Amino acid sequence: MVIAWTTTIISSTIIIMLFSSATTAQTNNDSGGKPKRTHFIVEACKNASINSSEYRHVTKEFCVSTLQQDKRSDEAKDLRDLALVGVDILKGHIIAASGKVKEMMHSAKNGTSTAQHLRLCEMDYDAAVTILKVCNTMLKDYRSPKGGEKVGPPSFYLPDCVDKASGFVSYCEHELVDMPGQEALYKESIELGKLGDLNVALMQPYWDFTQN
Repeated sequence: MVIAWTTTIISSTIIIMLFSSATTAQTNNDSGGKPKRTHFIVEACKNASINSSEYRHVTKEFCVSTLQQDKRSDEAKDLRDLALVGVDILKGHIIAASGKVKEMMHSAKNGTSTAQHLRLCEMDYDAAVTILKVCNTMLKDYRSPKGGEKVGPPSFYLPDCVDKASGFVSYCEHELVDMPGQEALYKESIELGKLGDLNVALMQPYWDFTQN
């Protein structure tokens, strides 16, 4: 009986120790994993800020806060993953802005200057969304040649694609400037332009022709 009782105590102690070790390991992974991924986002955004042009400057803080709007950014393993998040965020905001433009068109009289400008802006936003869908597909298809054979489009296609989409967003901004009653839409177009600049800056490393 003494032997059996002693064996039971030892077995219980071992189980408790194993459970404690597993719990500690899980806690360390949970507390250590996310800061590491957050650090990756911060570094990518730091580089994006450095790579952004003087007249289209992107701050690290704006980059980080924007990407963290999407939880997928916490799971990003590389720049391609972050770029996919950035493109989707930009596309979502443009779609929302385009919906507001369409609503304003319903109240604008046909043939007026306002209606014409809104229509052009709508077309610009629709074109930007279409291009971003292509950018999204190219990003998903792209694989860096480092560590293996390159797959997908040349790397410089990626920032170039997003830059083209951002160009259409800026066209809408020009259509809305100084338009009476459209101040809110104009302000939103400026914010979209900043998101476009962020995506272009984030993908600057893909201009490296040695990756092709």
